Amino acid sequence: MSVLSAADVDQFVELGWCRLPGACTEAQAAVVRDAVWERMAMRAGIRREDPSTWPEFYNLEEHLRQPEVVASFTDRLAAGIEQLEGPGRWAGFRQWGLWPINFRLGAGQPYAVPSWGWHIDGNWFTHTLDCPRQGLLVIGLFSDVEPGCGGTLLAQGSHQRTARILATRAGGMTHQELFQEVLQEPIGDLVEATGATGDALLVHPFLFHTRNMNHSGRIRFMSNTEASLKEPMCFERPGGDYSVLETSIKRALVASPRRPVVPLQACW
Repeated sequence: MSVLSAADVDQFVELGWCRLPGACTEAQAAVVRDAVWERMAMRAGIRREDPSTWPEFYNLEEHLRQPEVVASFTDRLAAGIEQLEGPGRWAGFRQWGLWPINFRLGAGQPYAVPSWGWHIDGNWFTHTLDCPRQGLLVIGLFSDVEPGCGGTLLAQGSHQRTARILATRAGGMTHQELFQEVLQEPIGDLVEATGATGDALLVHPFLFHTRNMNHSGRIRFMSNTEASLKEPMCFERPGGDYSVLETSIKRALVASPRRPVVPLQACW
């Protein structure tokens, strides 16, 4: 089942991300928010009814296993993942992982694009060009995220530079080695991860991103998770049966380096 348009697929290949509207329903998202509030209260004393307990930002670092939370990882979302990773190639784990809850990060400061914190996920494995561990970064929006509401900043096109660097390192790279190499040159063409409650962003595993200030006065509820692959990617498939993800990497290796229109010298 195709849930992404041809334009969505082209955007993923060129810019490194696309949006899937209505990955879950508003009602499902509300149930998920309730579960997140419950866990934040248990783990950190952050109580919904008491704003004095709210930090600027809180990372709830766990998978929520409640059936009602897992249910928000819908068939529609699974279809979007398979459309990019290839039919039958996704490992199939339906789970929401890290919950970076942005209460009011930087609300008392003038808005500025962070130069710090730029990264790709995956500090638990060695990065290689064909690594199956991340697959895709899946960002689930469990509240409305408008501009200025703390949506993750994405450096569009940065996945291409990451791919070219990884292609030169057959033995792979650590997180720190990869960041140091990629960020020697400016990234840029930044966009906020915005959308309506229930939307999901399907993000290239090589795309650099960082957290963002929240000047909206509203709490941004979001989850990051990985959609890992069953096996390593393959760039020499008989018959050319490449997934969209594999195609994006193959194209990055032969295309002229993409220069950001609006560059940013970043660090991590």
